[in-house]
Amino acid sequence: MSEEIQKSPNAAGRRFWVYDDTTENLTERLKETEGGESLRIVDVDTFWGMRDLKPEDRAILCMRVGQIKRMIAKAEREGFAVMLYATKKQNALRKVYRTPKTPREAIALLLEAEPKAHDLLYLNEKEIILYGALVGEAPPLGYTSASFKESDFMARLRLFMDAMRKLRRLKLSRVKLKTAKEQEIVTAATGVVVIDQENGTCAANLLPEASWNDGRLSALILSPASVFSYLHYLLVALFPFFKQSSLPDSVGLVETQQLQIESDAPLPVMIDGHKDGQTPATFSIHPKAVRLCASEAYWKSAPPAAAEKETLKIEHLPQSDEAVSYMQQHIPLFTHASESEYKELFVALRSEAKTSPAFIVMMILSTILATVGLFLNSASVIIGAMLLAPLMQPIVSFAMGALRGDQGLLLSGIKSVATGVALVLLSAAIIARMLPFSEITPEMAGRLHPSLLDLIVAVVSGIAAAYAKSNPKISGSLVGVAIAVALVPPLSTAGIGLGWMRPEMFTHAFLLFLTNFVGIVLAAGLIFMILGYSPIRRAKKGLIASFIIAVLVSIPLFFSFSQMASDAKILSALEGSYFDLAGERVRLEQVKIKHGAKEIISCDLVVRHHLTAKQIEQLKSMIYDRIGEEVVLESVERIRF
Repeated sequence: MSEEIQKSPNAAGRRFWVYDDTTENLTERLKETEGGESLRIVDVDTFWGMRDLKPEDRAILCMRVGQIKRMIAKAEREGFAVMLYATKKQNALRKVYRTPKTPREAIALLLEAEPKAHDLLYLNEKEIILYGALVGEAPPLGYTSASFKESDFMARLRLFMDAMRKLRRLKLSRVKLKTAKEQEIVTAATGVVVIDQENGTCAANLLPEASWNDGRLSALILSPASVFSYLHYLLVALFPFFKQSSLPDSVGLVETQQLQIESDAPLPVMIDGHKDGQTPATFSIHPKAVRLCASEAYWKSAPPAAAEKETLKIEHLPQSDEAVSYMQQHIPLFTHASESEYKELFVALRSEAKTSPAFIVMMILSTILATVGLFLNSASVIIGAMLLAPLMQPIVSFAMGALRGDQGLLLSGIKSVATGVALVLLSAAIIARMLPFSEITPEMAGRLHPSLLDLIVAVVSGIAAAYAKSNPKISGSLVGVAIAVALVPPLSTAGIGLGWMRPEMFTHAFLLFLTNFVGIVLAAGLIFMILGYSPIRRAKKGLIASFIIAVLVSIPLFFSFSQMASDAKILSALEGSYFDLAGERVRLEQVKIKHGAKEIISCDLVVRHHLTAKQIEQLKSMIYDRIGEEVVLESVERIRF
């Protein structure tokens, strides 16, 4: 169904509705539609053969995507304006280009809208790309549905699970990228996604800030250094609440007018969701190549912008020969530290593992400060001692030595730790013998009951210490770690126990130090392995040994924790409780528990009159019924008038 075309257009230019065999049924009522009488309804082959089209002419393209690309290329050559109309099945086209919903709206827009210049993205200067291109694999960046932004949580979760299933077969390949200004990038990547506009997909969602229609394409390079970085990038790409103001570490960005992509092994190239050859491939932008009639909603989503310089954000991509060679495999579970990172960290750790005169002096000073702070019951003085103590450094060095089986670093670290421990115990014992005090202060008592909670603190502190040590930008955080884990105060408490000849005090306080030591070594070693400073096969022996020791240390901690939980349950049941004793209402306050052959519950009894022996026995019976165990009651009566 076509009309005869007049060779000379009217002053305002001609208006065409161009269709193919898949959309011919839509043309039947166009003449009856408002504004339809001004249209020239033409089939695609007839329109293709026309040679008298002028810049003032406009055409609505209603056809399959392949034919649309063909007509857009014609519009680029001949200068007439085009408008896209999507059928019900062309969801991506409708969502990306915000096409009118009905023929009536399309005709009105064609007649009234002012065409604007629009960039065109090409593959190998042959095929136009409407939505985006994918080289290799980059799940879910290659997801072509333009309705992604409207997807609900479950739909995004399914995409996440699908991307995770593809993890096993994803492999990084060596790729070489060359920009329009001859800048070359050699890296390892699973895939590259190329887009030139806000297409509503995961790829566009990753860009924190983007300008479209500016004479540049945007290429997102996916190069996850580990499974963990892959997971992070998936969360950022799929879920809005993980969106960040910068690219994820596993993603690079190149914005340029032309990008050549080569690879050692040929990688498949997908165009608008369909396979279209393999690498090498060249993507290029034709700036302001076609005049497009589109809705205001579309131009707001992709506003014209001034041409900008090339942008390369590739600092997180592997670029050294060593890193690229290492990454040419399936995505590793953990990252791989570069040679420069490895050398820098090991120089620092070997230096800090040595028992230097400065180390000895600082250990003695911090011990004096911690011991005096314990006697003064002063938290601020004890915190000062934590900041002075350099004991964390050789422990972290020891952790690395144990992880890598480095005998030199291992022995140097344990020698410094042993020297530091001996200095603290001896100094604290001497101070305890010199001072005329024999009472355990609350600060001392707080270090005599280690539990699994202390092991958790040690593990978290070890994680923080290793991460801060490997990242110079946050090395200042080691101060906070030293305060959190508190190595010297429990050792000072153990030393006081030695000075007072109290074995149980020494044992309990030293167990807390041992808990901190084991937790730091285990966690720091694990983090160093995750950060790529030792392969799993080499780290296995050291980690297993650390884990076994941590389990052994956890046994007494578990019993201590169980006792804490039981005490907390009793205190919760009794503190502030009321008991009615034959007309006398009693309230328990200041409840404390003392452990021995039998548990002693110490408390204040708030009463109006002195309790009789019978009432006290009744109270003991009621307490037994409430907590379920026999106790010795130690109380002070407080009469409230």
